[in-house]
Amino acid sequence: MPASSFLPTVSVCIYTCDHPEQLRHTLQSVADSTMPPHQLIVTDDSSGYDTREMMRRDYPDITYLEGPRRARAANRNRALRAATGSHVLFLDDQTLLGATFLQQMTESVADDHLRRATAGCATPLILTGTEVCQGRRGVPRKPAFLGHPTLDYRRGERLCSVLLHSAVFPRELFENLSFDEHLAAGYDDLELAGRAVQELGYRIEMVPSAVNQRLPSVSAERPCPASDASRLYVACRRYDHGPQHPLKTAMFLLLALPHDLAHHLRAAGLRGAGTFYDTATRLWQLLRGPRPAGRQGSGSASLSAPLPRD
Repeated sequence: MPASSFLPTVSVCIYTCDHPEQLRHTLQSVADSTMPPHQLIVTDDSSGYDTREMMRRDYPDITYLEGPRRARAANRNRALRAATGSHVLFLDDQTLLGATFLQQMTESVADDHLRRATAGCATPLILTGTEVCQGRRGVPRKPAFLGHPTLDYRRGERLCSVLLHSAVFPRELFENLSFDEHLAAGYDDLELAGRAVQELGYRIEMVPSAVNQRLPSVSAERPCPASDASRLYVACRRYDHGPQHPLKTAMFLLLALPHDLAHHLRAAGLRGAGTFYDTATRLWQLLRGPRPAGRQGSGSASLSAPLPRD
């Protein structure tokens, strides 16, 4: 296809779990978009049947898939098996799609495709927008030393993270990577974006005017050994590149683990030692687990293993 006529197509994949009415609002926001998606997929991890019955009764034309009910990463990997667009956007039932979001993103992708074709540049692009929750604007942030994604990027600094529910990924990225299903929510996408940039040479650019709305979470996830271990693991992965990376990883752990232990002891007294032990055990399992290159290393049900279609 000539570069001047390239028009990206977006598969919108929506994760849902026991929130059929909120899912209905998300679906309505997609219907109100100034540019309809190429494809709309709902993957359902609900424990009951209310969402399935609603989808079959009220939205029979939308692709509906039963989710694996393991983790959000597994749910997204499930949806990717059915996606057919050139690009993919992941929403959930806590997100409302901005009216012009898809239009702005597809125009930005098309413009970048034309620039790359003209300049002979082959560097692929991931786009991230912004989000608004209760009047507060959210933007991508980079991890601090201990792995918490709390730092603002400096002007001109290379982005290595996205706002997952406001990000548009080339589907071809997932021929090489998938979401790591061993990681806690929030760190699976941080790890994937970092690997896309560091290992595969992708660029991440922000479109500030492309805005989605995040609803207040009804079940905010609190720090726990699984999330702490995921945070430390992803931080370790940052040191996997460049010279002397084993030494850098060891130095990071020598500093980060005592800090984590002290934090738990201050928060819970001696009981914090048990929490730290659980965190350290989970981290050791993540570090020991096989992580070969490409999509084979991302979760127990990677994209290389065919999943049944409904």
